[in-house]
Amino acid sequence: MERITNIVNRVYAVSEGDFWLPGVDRTTIEEIRGYTSKGEIAVARLMGQIVGCIRVRRVDQEIGEFGLLAVDKNTQGEGIGRELVRYAEQKCQKEHLRKMQLELLVPKEGSHPAKTMLKNWYTRIGYKPIYTESLEALFPRLAKMQAIPSKFVIFQKELSEYKVLLANNENACPNKS
Repeated sequence: MERITNIVNRVYAVSEGDFWLPGVDRTTIEEIRGYTSKGEIAVARLMGQIVGCIRVRRVDQEIGEFGLLAVDKNTQGEGIGRELVRYAEQKCQKEHLRKMQLELLVPKEGSHPAKTMLKNWYTRIGYKPIYTESLEALFPRLAKMQAIPSKFVIFQKELSEYKVLLANNENACPNKS
């Protein structure tokens, strides 16, 4: 639990550090332990070492959600984040959910380089911004810890499109014997 918590806090300190008052961590060992006990945390391992994680949960009868996506800085850029997202999407498809969503914290005013990069990455892998919600509305406890006023952009992706893409790729690349 400690390794997962440390990876998440280090990654989010880079992408969100200036969003929060000094000394605020993104998550705690207790939170990670709780998510894990509910079966919501998946990890990526490389040579036996945990190098990334993602939280996957059901929002309602149609929508799954992922969050806490984090990859250790020493293995970023190797496709681990993409594989963790793919895992989350496939898990939700197996549960017959139609959509996947994520929440991206951004400043209420202006932009932030790390968040712009994430927005572009999520868009490239098929996610579209659907609506925005205030931090206060989703997580009132966190609102008191903000250093800059923030909001969430909620992104979604139709999982049925993902199925069609997989089917098309299988048809386009028949097995060679």
